[in-house]
Amino acid sequence: MRRALVMALLPLVLIGLMTVFYVQRDPMSGSYVQKRISRNPPNNLYVYYVLKQADGFVLARAPRGSDGQPVDVPRPLTHFTDGFGLTESDNILSMQLSPDRRYLAIDGTRDHGEQVWVYDIRLGTLGPTPPNVIGNFLNWLPGSSSHTFLYRPMFPMNPLASGDGNGWNPGLWEVNAATGGYKNIDTGVPSAFLLDAAPSPDGTRIVYATTPGLGMGSDTWLMNSDGSNRTHLFSTSGDTPPIAGVFAWSPDGRMIAYERLADSPAAFLPANLWIMDSNGEQQRYLADADGGHGYTLAWSPDSKRIAFVKRMNVGDHRADTNNQRLQCAIAVADVATGQSWVAASSAQTSMPINASPSWSVDGKHIVFTASNPINRVLGGSPRYWSTGATRPQARPSAISITPPVTHVVATG
Repeated sequence: MRRALVMALLPLVLIGLMTVFYVQRDPMSGSYVQKRISRNPPNNLYVYYVLKQADGFVLARAPRGSDGQPVDVPRPLTHFTDGFGLTESDNILSMQLSPDRRYLAIDGTRDHGEQVWVYDIRLGTLGPTPPNVIGNFLNWLPGSSSHTFLYRPMFPMNPLASGDGNGWNPGLWEVNAATGGYKNIDTGVPSAFLLDAAPSPDGTRIVYATTPGLGMGSDTWLMNSDGSNRTHLFSTSGDTPPIAGVFAWSPDGRMIAYERLADSPAAFLPANLWIMDSNGEQQRYLADADGGHGYTLAWSPDSKRIAFVKRMNVGDHRADTNNQRLQCAIAVADVATGQSWVAASSAQTSMPINASPSWSVDGKHIVFTASNPINRVLGGSPRYWSTGATRPQARPSAISITPPVTHVVATG
């Protein structure tokens, strides 16, 4: 179910000084110019990839430029084990670097279920974390020294997976990426009912959603990070009630953005972007969004705007069940006014998939990727772009800032 909701980066090190060219925004003019740099980036200055190769999935990375774009081709680091990536059904759902920049969480799915791998950047090791369990990565807990993540355990793979210490009865887990150890948090329902969970920026609270089953809507809750003071915020209702998920707290911790997604067997129906305050009050609809593909919501640094992925071919119902048919754009919503607009689309990039938005530090630009649908045999070839995001524009201006990166399955 998480796959439909929130379905967003390694032992090779670049040796010596590396000279490359990349495109950077000129802070004086706002335009993009070619720059020449010479540096050997530390671990926190890489873009990570999973690449599709003939012998399975390979983890790779490339040096990261000032706008989050790669400034060289990805260099392979290590293979996934157990033949992961050899079949077309194998897929990577998300990749996220820990706040302390020491670990990379990779959420993937294969024929027997969803699993999380953690890459230890210092040691160069890659393995399932936590072990002995099928489940999915949700979000890292915040904090500059944090490498603990929220995880939804689904099924034990052997008797070593003890659940909550008294048999298999887990709720929400906090997993230590360094050790694989976990702490169970009681959410009031079994983990199979859990849809999504996201911690507040200060790590003291967790918002999460649960559902009793397909077609039955969802309930959204707020609790302290230790599971105490559990509070019911709202339920979705109606003849065909949606489910709530893709939670994203504003950087200042005052608001929570989320999506209301269709509770339907059709995996890729459009969704609605909503906003509420941190206590679940002042619920407001903001905009129509894509649904089911796992595109996360990106808050601007000043907590005033949200960048999101908007589906453009809503009338093409083939895209409701076939993600290869999707056409989408980068859109921005102003939280105060409720106004939203398309910041970059296929009209600028000539590519049907425009996704993965991230903000520049000054909040004036959004960097995103544009590509054709990912080929299940060869991977995809995304190219990085930048677009202005300060206000609605009659003629959005998207600028290509990299050549295509080939054989990409996922980026983080």
